[in-house]
Amino acid sequence: MKRLITSEGKRMRKAVGPGKGLWRTLSACALAVAMTVGGTARAELVIDHIDAEGFANEKSPNFKKIVFYLDLFDDQSRFLSGLEKSADGAVKVFIDDKEVEGKLTVQTFKDANQALAVGVLVAAHNAYAEYDPASGMPNILELSKNGFEAFLKNLSNQNFVAVWYYNEDGLSRVYSWSNRPEEAGTTLQQLVKPPTEKQSGKAPALYANIQKVMESIKEFETTLPRRRILLLLSDGKDAIADKAAAVEKRINAIAEIAKDTKAKVYAIGFTIDVPEPLVNLTTLASKTSGVYRRLSEEKAGDIATEIESIAKELQNQYVVTFEPKEWRGAEAPVNIRLEVTAPNGTPMQRTWPEPVKTGKYSGPIWEWLQWVVYGVGGLLGIGLIWLLIKTIAKGRKNRPVAVEEEAGPVGPYKGKLTALTGVYAGKEFYLTEDVTTIGSIAGNTIVLQEQGVSKRHAGIKIEEMRFELADFGSTNGTHVNGAKVTKQFLRDGDEVRIGECRMKFSLK
Repeated sequence: MKRLITSEGKRMRKAVGPGKGLWRTLSACALAVAMTVGGTARAELVIDHIDAEGFANEKSPNFKKIVFYLDLFDDQSRFLSGLEKSADGAVKVFIDDKEVEGKLTVQTFKDANQALAVGVLVAAHNAYAEYDPASGMPNILELSKNGFEAFLKNLSNQNFVAVWYYNEDGLSRVYSWSNRPEEAGTTLQQLVKPPTEKQSGKAPALYANIQKVMESIKEFETTLPRRRILLLLSDGKDAIADKAAAVEKRINAIAEIAKDTKAKVYAIGFTIDVPEPLVNLTTLASKTSGVYRRLSEEKAGDIATEIESIAKELQNQYVVTFEPKEWRGAEAPVNIRLEVTAPNGTPMQRTWPEPVKTGKYSGPIWEWLQWVVYGVGGLLGIGLIWLLIKTIAKGRKNRPVAVEEEAGPVGPYKGKLTALTGVYAGKEFYLTEDVTTIGSIAGNTIVLQEQGVSKRHAGIKIEEMRFELADFGSTNGTHVNGAKVTKQFLRDGDEVRIGECRMKFSLK
């Protein structure tokens, strides 16, 4: 016997033959295997990304540092929180199979001011939209809309979001990529609609629609944060669900786009009908290195809270900054393995699948000689400057002093910072180089001898007219519109505070 849901939402029972019963049994077994073995529903450590590009570059904020982005899941595919509170030794780094000692700093994604991009796909087809109170089943579409709205409103404004919904009429975009998640949640609640008319027996083009959403992520990937997620709740039903080869082909196409864009699928499976189509959702999540979770029919009332909880999980990804004590990098790429003791005591390990390029920076002898050269050169420089000042003062004795106006930029500029307060109030600093450094000492592109400004405080990287501000580990931090940031893309009119100097950023 198997349960079917009529177009009016009432339950009925229909006998099936031995062949169909066998198929359902095998499919259920396959689903269980996929959830516990082939999918992500198992205890594991996931290394999402390794950033070692600035390890040997003294001008980089990550000089002498390797940054790891990690996820920890228990055997129910639930996020394991609390690693940032674990004792020393919870994370160990192995390079070419040798443990490397060093300082480890563990933060959550949110605390490290990291941004993410989330595409939301809402199912509004008849199977979810048709609601009959007499059935005893909650209104699935309304629950999922409430859950996605709450999910979006739990994200901060440094995150980028976009929203689509699908039904038997096709795919509709209700909110384009923007860093206003709360507004996206309100818009979703207003615009997500069921199909224009009942189309019983017709399944929507689920996987074709997912592919279109992934293609949108690819289209905008240069403007989106590095970490990209597609979040959806679905029953897995598709117009081609009975054609296994066609479904496999479509999922493989989606996986290829995910590989190019580094986007992952987070899928929540829920059905009020036969469970066989859910197997394809587990395959999709697995092939995109994403996450699959199954909600049983008895848990229908938890749909909204289940969706909302994922916002916290995504912002609680771990950012582990590793500063080796003696290891100074390598000319050739190295193999990196992490061993982590999870907050629940479970030991985990993971090897990054490809060698990592770090480069090698100079040893302590060269650093000592470098400081000697700097010291001698500084003393000579001070002496020469003093002689130059005496000569100029003697030559200009009894001559009136002329005050020169600030000159404009030499050559074209791409943006500028205008000081609003302090001794530099009114002065304009033009951004003409691909990388502009800001600090209190000579050698920086912009020198600010203001209170609270570190020697090498921050920098602005310009790439394809996108201005990325990065703090270089300054003592007093870097702020954008009042919020302390580690990295932040600037927009026209943003207020930047470096130490006690407030500046307005403007595009050309």
